[in-house]
Amino acid sequence: MSEDLELKRLKLKKMMQLASMVGQVKAEQQPKPASAETPLEVVKKHLGPRGDEVLQAAYEQYPRETAAIVEKLAQLIKLGQITEPIDGGELYNLFRSLGLRIKLETKITYVKRGEAKDLKELFKQ
Repeated sequence: MSEDLELKRLKLKKMMQLASMVGQVKAEQQPKPASAETPLEVVKKHLGPRGDEVLQAAYEQYPRETAAIVEKLAQLIKLGQITEPIDGGELYNLFRSLGLRIKLETKITYVKRGEAKDLKELFKQ
């Protein structure tokens, strides 16, 4: 009878070793998920000229609303529905159409005889 117990113990030990090896093989075979990008990173990669400036101003003025919009934009980009870069004008118009008036810093320069002056300086003279 002691031989039966010893045999069962050896079988159980061998089965446990095989089960752990199978678990290791499955863990190695599973593809590791790509670094999960945040929606903001996904959208920033698809921004065109001045898009980052508009997005930054939107986050400063309307953080909750902008986060929701960025999440939806990232979802559309991942689905392939948005393939072209989003420039600042398009992004600004999107926020305007959603009722968010984003105030951007504007600067007007006046160039005369190769000298660029800010419009404020021109009016001071």
